[in-house]
Amino acid sequence: MPERGAVTNVDAVRRGIEELLSRHETEPEHVRHVCRLSLELHDALQSIHGLGSEERLLLEFAALLHDIGWSATQPDGKGHHKESARMIREHPWTGLDARGVALCAQIARYHRKAVPDVAHPEFAALSAPDRRRVRWLSAILRVGDALDRRHVQRVARATATAAGKTLRVTATGDGEIGAELEAANRKGDLLRALWPGEVAFDADPGRVGG
Repeated sequence: MPERGAVTNVDAVRRGIEELLSRHETEPEHVRHVCRLSLELHDALQSIHGLGSEERLLLEFAALLHDIGWSATQPDGKGHHKESARMIREHPWTGLDARGVALCAQIARYHRKAVPDVAHPEFAALSAPDRRRVRWLSAILRVGDALDRRHVQRVARATATAAGKTLRVTATGDGEIGAELEAANRKGDLLRALWPGEVAFDADPGRVGG
């Protein structure tokens, strides 16, 4: 799926992200942890989704910024996913072209609630290959976010393996992680839509306490 590059200067984009986080993110430990878990899942699923290094960067960027909309939706955070997308679109980026901004905003927008739908104008405006990118990357981010459901960084690592028709996401935790696995099972809806079989979430029995 050849497309022109969306990221032209990684360091400049990361500086822009840090600026937004410093102004709008009150729980940086959470978003950095979600980012790390999401990238682990991206890498584990690479042979399935077939996305490359630039898509991995876009997932990193969106994961770090997925909650900045909370600052505009206090106290309950209602609709913060849409606010995060708006704030990403409106930021004066250096190193990220218009297509990259649109992709990053859409990945962040779909980290919760509705799944990508061509009835949504911003998603419909993307090319078909980019809509596939958003579906996969937001599916991964939804699970990564769920694995820090309590914002306490209890899940240390995440991986995924496919065996036959079953895709199994396994979390390694420090203590009891039932709440995180339950959340991942709920937010695995988009991943299930992309995988033509069963998607299961479980804990690594040899590494998780509790």
